[in-house]
Amino acid sequence: MLKNDPDLEAERGPGGTLIFLDGDQYCVVGPEFVSIEESDCYAFGATREQAIANYALKQGA
Repeated sequence: MLKNDPDLEAERGPGGTLIFLDGDQYCVVGPEFVSIEESDCYAFGATREQAIANYALKQGA
């Protein structure tokens, strides 16, 4: 759903993720992401690289 949102400037990341700027942080969401309340396949970081690394750590990669 997020990848089709015209108001969200997201780019594709590794493993089918989407990366976008959320406020002053980058957010990475996985392909199964529904919402922060319902999903755990997301992570934030001060940089794009940090957000990807945080996502990988959270997913156990």
